[in-house]
Amino acid sequence: MKFEFKSLSVYEEDVMPNYTADGKLNYVVREFENMAQAIKYVTDHHGFMTTDDGSRAFEVRNIQLVK
Repeated sequence: MKFEFKSLSVYEEDVMPNYTADGKLNYVVREFENMAQAIKYVTDHHGFMTTDDGSRAFEVRNIQLVK
């Protein structure tokens, strides 16, 4: 299953629907067997996720299943 990890919470996305962070909204899509494994990965990395190229790390505030 693919999960999308974002630096904005669902609440922040709803309150700021046009928020683009200057086109640099941090998100990463990764594959895990289930949501529990995705959450464990984030907690094992102190709440952070890095981009695939390693140029950026961000605090994960939202994890969603990509359909």
